[in-house]
Amino acid sequence: MEREACIRCGGTMGHIGQERLQLGRFGLLVGHWDQLLSGALTVDIYCCHDCKKLEFYAIEAPEENAGGTMAQVPCPGCGQLHELDDPKCPHCGKRLLE
Repeated sequence: MEREACIRCGGTMGHIGQERLQLGRFGLLVGHWDQLLSGALTVDIYCCHDCKKLEFYAIEAPEENAGGTMAQVPCPGCGQLHELDDPKCPHCGKRLLE
C-alpha cells in the first residue's frame, strides 16, 4: 500500500517493510530485562523516495501499559515509592544511585 505523500517534502511514500518495535525503557539497575517483559508493537514502515523520511504506522492499537510498569521501591529518605531506576527520589530529591 502506498501512502499518498510525504509530510516533509510531498514525495511519494513507499512501503519498505514491517517490524516489531520493543516497548519499555532501559533501566539503570535492571538493564534490558525490563524491556524484554514490556512487549512489542508491530508497525508498517514507509519511506519517502525523495527525502528518505521514515513514517511508522501501528498494525494494531498498542495495549495500555503492555508489560506493566517499572518496579517501585521505597525511598530510604522519605519512604515514598518511586521507580527502581530513578537517580533521585522524585518526592524528596535524595540521590539514590551514589
